[in-house]
Amino acid sequence: MSQLEMPLYQQIYDEIKHAIDNGIYVPGDKIPTETELSTKYAVSRITVRRAIEDLSAAGFLVKRRGLGTFVCEPRMRRKLLQGGLPQSFSEICRKSGRVPGAKLINREIVVARQDEREFFGLDEGDLVLHVQRLRTADEQPIFEENMCLPYVENKELARCDLQGNSLYELLDEFYGRKPVQNQKVLVEAMGASSERAGRLQVPVSEPLLYITTYALDQDDKPIYIGRQYFIGSRYMLDL
Repeated sequence: MSQLEMPLYQQIYDEIKHAIDNGIYVPGDKIPTETELSTKYAVSRITVRRAIEDLSAAGFLVKRRGLGTFVCEPRMRRKLLQGGLPQSFSEICRKSGRVPGAKLINREIVVARQDEREFFGLDEGDLVLHVQRLRTADEQPIFEENMCLPYVENKELARCDLQGNSLYELLDEFYGRKPVQNQKVLVEAMGASSERAGRLQVPVSEPLLYITTYALDQDDKPIYIGRQYFIGSRYMLDL
């Protein structure tokens, strides 16, 4: 398809993407407004909006209500390993030259729910440890982490410092256990609630990738249930 035959919105898409790829726009930069772009390209705002929406869906731009449209940080790419187990987030950060972080939001010991009892083989009334943290890369929020583990087997995790530490590494250090595969993985799309949006520093209803994992250790024994909320524009799951 020649340049003349190419749809106008696609030309605008390609020019803005080229500017991002070549460092003319860098992560955090605010791009011109729809009105400014429609004047620059001599097209309607509807045409410009189509290009901006496609760039946002592809993870290059993000709209901030009342502020404008900004260039995204490169999305974290997390490979799904054999058995459906994601790579360690801390390991991915280090390999990509970014600093992993973990901010503890909540840690509580509660009575296990039905799906937790069934997966861990617990009796009614048995306790589980719920750990809720904000995971960051170079201090930028990437996802909200919610981990559930049997309390009796993981008492050290109820007392130790969880700020900035990898739970995978702590499980190995304390118990010699490593998650190696998932018994089940559920993936859903949902919008960020007002509370979650505040923690993740995104607009309310921002698209999130909600992933529930039922992980097994090297002996095929249940080790944790993970319920994670990833920011779609900052995270990519590599299948």
